[in-house]
Amino acid sequence: MRESLRRWGLFRRVSGHTLVSHEKLNALCTMIATLERDRIPGAIVECGAFKGGAAALMAHESGNRRELYLFDSFAGLPPPGPRDGAMARTMYAPGWCASTEGDVRAVLATLGCLTPRVHLIKGWFHETFPRVAVGEIALLHIDADWHDSVAICLNTWFDRVVPGGFVAVDDYGRWVGCTRAVDEFLEARGLPALERTGAAGHYFRRDVAVPVGFARHRSGQRVE
Repeated sequence: MRESLRRWGLFRRVSGHTLVSHEKLNALCTMIATLERDRIPGAIVECGAFKGGAAALMAHESGNRRELYLFDSFAGLPPPGPRDGAMARTMYAPGWCASTEGDVRAVLATLGCLTPRVHLIKGWFHETFPRVAVGEIALLHIDADWHDSVAICLNTWFDRVVPGGFVAVDDYGRWVGCTRAVDEFLEARGLPALERTGAAGHYFRRDVAVPVGFARHRSGQRVE
């Protein structure tokens, strides 16, 4: 109960800086706690930082001991592509989910996490990924919505995720393109389906058997 209340207090402090649900934030906290418990090395990499709420939470829970790489255009989402479905194309507007580097720094400072270990990388993924040297990754958090954005995140960074590290995908099962990109990647790599905590928190842990109480999950979602 005490731990739940502690986390709830943190969620409230970052709530204005993230669109990630409290349930998914709680899943990220549990992943960080597991990494710390199991002494899994590596950085935290977030692709799609928005205003930095989830990133600040992960940095705080890791005790600011890990390098934190935050990739974002800071200009909003790019336009959805042909593999993202009709709903994405209908709902999209330029500047959707735009934020600023100042937004991210502010919430990091609020939780005492604005340290030299934080690396803010501004720009489109296909431009920034090739020029940033990231070593081992303990937690890869992908909050990128569209098929091509999610695909480039997985194809670029998955091989740097260490055994026992986590890959968490925020929009799996919500957006057609994201769901398709993840399922295609898992199938191409011969990896098992995602694990799920409750109704949210889709993720998988690299090279580790499914823990008791968790279920393998594929979306079952029809894609267009």
